[in-house]
Amino acid sequence: VLTIDKKIQFLSEQTLERTVKTHRAKSGIALVMRPQTGEFLSIAHYPKFNPNNFQTYGKEIFRNRAVTDAFEPGSAMKVFTAAAALEKGFAPKSIFFCENGTYKIGSFTIHDTHPHDWLSINQIIKFSSNIGAAKIVETIGDKALYNYLVAFGFGDKTRMGSPGETSGSLIPYRKWSKIDAGAISFGQGISVSAVQLISAISVIANGGRLMKPMLIKKIISKKGKNLKEYH
Repeated sequence: VLTIDKKIQFLSEQTLERTVKTHRAKSGIALVMRPQTGEFLSIAHYPKFNPNNFQTYGKEIFRNRAVTDAFEPGSAMKVFTAAAALEKGFAPKSIFFCENGTYKIGSFTIHDTHPHDWLSINQIIKFSSNIGAAKIVETIGDKALYNYLVAFGFGDKTRMGSPGETSGSLIPYRKWSKIDAGAISFGQGISVSAVQLISAISVIANGGRLMKPMLIKKIISKKGKNLKEYH
């Protein structure tokens, strides 16, 4: 018996298919998780295939992309950079100078979509400031960011019990260059799976507790007797 909710799964698949087609994307993933338990309510993919008639589909769409595929998370990573700052004693209203949209780190230059001067941590998230995220890491240090990203589950498999799971990629902080630290703070130079990302985001909604992703609710016998139940 899976944790999947058939209504939420159906709606996720419908919405995902419509969205992928609208934006002419090659593929898409949509996940819904209950933060308090780590239970998956939907794992939707597009393009999809019918496992009862799999011979008519190419093997490239058989894989569970939510588990097997790693990608750069981009601005979603700023949430975890901000969380690290809060854990290091900063307040949501602590401010950082965002250099009016252009900032040099060594020989590299990073940009914001819109120029800003002083932004609070709240506003760095609201306006998705790359420079603000990089400034946070400069203040709290590479080691602190790395340790909190590991605590959120990045760089390691979730061990949810699905085959072919990727651990993503998180380079040890001692090997980071100056630009690595800045780039990782806003989601570049790090790769994650969709399962890792939704599990980590769920921590924010669950009082700081990281739950192991859960797909199997219970195992029952042929006669309907509960053999094993998971919580």
